[in-house]
Amino acid sequence: MRGTFRRLVSVLAALVLAGGGLLALAPAAAADVTYVPDRWNGKVVYLSQACHDRGDTVCHTNTGCDGFSENSNAYLVALSAATGRDPDHLNLLERGYKVVRGNGLTRNNIANSNRVGADLHLPLHSNAISRSCESGFSTERYGTHVMYVSSAGSECAQVMKTRIGASSPGTNDVRRYRTDLGELNQTSAVACYIEQEYHVWNKGVSWMRNRADWSWRIGLSVDVYLGYP
Repeated sequence: MRGTFRRLVSVLAALVLAGGGLLALAPAAAADVTYVPDRWNGKVVYLSQACHDRGDTVCHTNTGCDGFSENSNAYLVALSAATGRDPDHLNLLERGYKVVRGNGLTRNNIANSNRVGADLHLPLHSNAISRSCESGFSTERYGTHVMYVSSAGSECAQVMKTRIGASSPGTNDVRRYRTDLGELNQTSAVACYIEQEYHVWNKGVSWMRNRADWSWRIGLSVDVYLGYP
């Protein structure tokens, strides 16, 4: 009876609302999802969804204004960038890329990215300064940050910062060198780590949730960086 109760508690703890309305824990998914274009250009893009596993076996999420969940947003942005339909802009599949969506623990995403031979590894995250929803600060406090460790990653980060940052409401768009992140240091592919915006201010959250208006910029950035293969 006690074992059944413990299993029930574990199941309840793993429930997550797709919209990110609850601070919850989700077990890391066992397998990636692969999308194959009608005409493949020979390049593989790995979209690594945010998962803060903290050394254990569940994906913890960070929350922001209005119940925003970093993990849920990363999932929805990955879907939109890969397959979102827009009459005026192309998604990654329409641009000819094979897309692998990594939805597991960070260490699993790194291993899977290396296993599939990704050409570009893109961790999808959002940023924070405090643990609460802020107000009263200028737009210069926020913006799009893209991190890198290699010289090739620096070029990728510059393209991502320019294209995505042009749409984000914060004006402090930054390309940043980091040496302490596994998804930059341990991937065989060139990696640029995207902090789309800050989830601790309402304008940033509203913009990130309006994915259809800006997620195509990820595909555009990939094309620009790789030279439209």
